[in-house]
Amino acid sequence: MKQQTKCYTISMPVRTFWTVFLPLCFFLFAVGSLVGFFIVDRKVMPKIVGVHRDVLPAPDVRGMEYEAARNKFYGVGLLTEVRAREFDDSVPEGNVLSQFPDPGETVKKGRKIAVTVSRGPEAARVPTLRGINERQARLDLRKGGFNVSANVRKEFSASVPLDAVIETFPPAGTITSRAMDVDLILSRGPRPTHAVMPNVIGDILSEAKKKVVDAGLKVGAVTYQNNATLVPGTVMSQSASPGANVPLESSVDLVISAIK
Repeated sequence: MKQQTKCYTISMPVRTFWTVFLPLCFFLFAVGSLVGFFIVDRKVMPKIVGVHRDVLPAPDVRGMEYEAARNKFYGVGLLTEVRAREFDDSVPEGNVLSQFPDPGETVKKGRKIAVTVSRGPEAARVPTLRGINERQARLDLRKGGFNVSANVRKEFSASVPLDAVIETFPPAGTITSRAMDVDLILSRGPRPTHAVMPNVIGDILSEAKKKVVDAGLKVGAVTYQNNATLVPGTVMSQSASPGANVPLESSVDLVISAIK
């Protein structure tokens, strides 16, 4: 006797088919397609190709000159930034000491790789700068990796031209840390034999003293004289006339107003 084949059917209202069943099928199909695409793109294809399309291992640039290292990163789609500059006795100045991320670590294209650049050995000899102008002296010191102090001292010199370098501190030839500031001592030219007497009449005593000292002179005797028309402490007269040439470091006597 021949066995009959059983057939199964699903019965549902037409409205349910169009409003529920069919949209659900489309939704499941769409989700399945997206999941399948993700698996193929992220899991299967990278294994076939061997690498991800947008990631790569960071090249090793340690020990390379900075510009060469930057070009190497740029050539594979990476950017570069200098994170720090440090002294190092073994790596030449301007070459890469270290990098982050480390060599071989997987990174995305377009990422910045931070590098630390060598400043060379910390200890160096202070160059001889005597007789050159301040601008050139600063350039030479920076070229040697030294920091230049903002404080500049000036001294009289009969042998070094005006505004040229007399000496540095630490002195030229000294082996010192390049992290230390180097002070410049500039020439004021030959020491003058005479000074021009400033006009201090009408100034208060403290201002008058400063003007006299700044001119290369000394304040001599200070006497007080009764004068009701002037503010007490005002200079009434000076022993040398304003504008007169007087020997350097001469004493200048002042008469100051007072009220008794």
